Amino acid sequence: MQSLFSMPFCSIRKAAGAAVLSIAAMFGASAQALPVSLQTPAGLNPGDRFRFVFVTSGEIYGSSGAIDATSTDIDTYNTFVATEAGGATYGNSVVSWKAIGSTATVNARDNVGGYGTAVAIYLVDGTRVANDLTTNTDGFWSGSLLQGPPRTKIDLTIDGIVNNNYVWTGSINDGTTYSGYELGSGSYTEHGDSNSTGGFLDYDNTDGSYTMPMFGMSSELTVLSAVPEIDPAGASSVLALVAGALGLLERRARRIRA
Repeated sequence: MQSLFSMPFCSIRKAAGAAVLSIAAMFGASAQALPVSLQTPAGLNPGDRFRFVFVTSGEIYGSSGAIDATSTDIDTYNTFVATEAGGATYGNSVVSWKAIGSTATVNARDNVGGYGTAVAIYLVDGTRVANDLTTNTDGFWSGSLLQGPPRTKIDLTIDGIVNNNYVWTGSINDGTTYSGYELGSGSYTEHGDSNSTGGFLDYDNTDGSYTMPMFGMSSELTVLSAVPEIDPAGASSVLALVAGALGLLERRARRIRA
């Protein structure tokens, strides 16, 4: 195998360029593949418990990010919102999600779990929307989200983009099944509104064969102590280091050949 010191100068330069481009491509591909990294909401401390909530990115009668309400299986909707979350992480771990929806046999509040617990709910940008998972005032299942500022609606997608739309729920405000209008009813199905603080779960009903977005809630999360992370933005420093090292090798090779 030919050593760097015996290679022509032009070959060394080509090797250096190829190495830098390869590393740049590697970091670029990694950055594109990275899922959303959710951050700890302001005001929480290590050990505090909380949850995130989001609305999928679809539109009424759309395709991507929307689903019809014809299935009687709650796992159909759980799989849908989990897929829409795109592998979002918190503290370097993938977050699990459940649909905020009710079928004839499963209440939304039982599906997401934690009913009655004092765990605050936040949008992906850190805005608190409910103080707990109860039917008390300012509880998530009270039918009325916290009054702002800056925002009280569940109108942010996993990417933090505003999406004001009707949303399938099959539920009444306390998170139980709206009998006759549940998901998979085979007829009209109850929907909420991501642009509402009072009717976000129980707003109106329409034909379940249409497609709409859904709300997704994370499993219960615990704030961890701060742990240093590798910042993908630091790729430029790595590239500069590699380029500098290869440049040093080239200069040494020149001195040897001189």
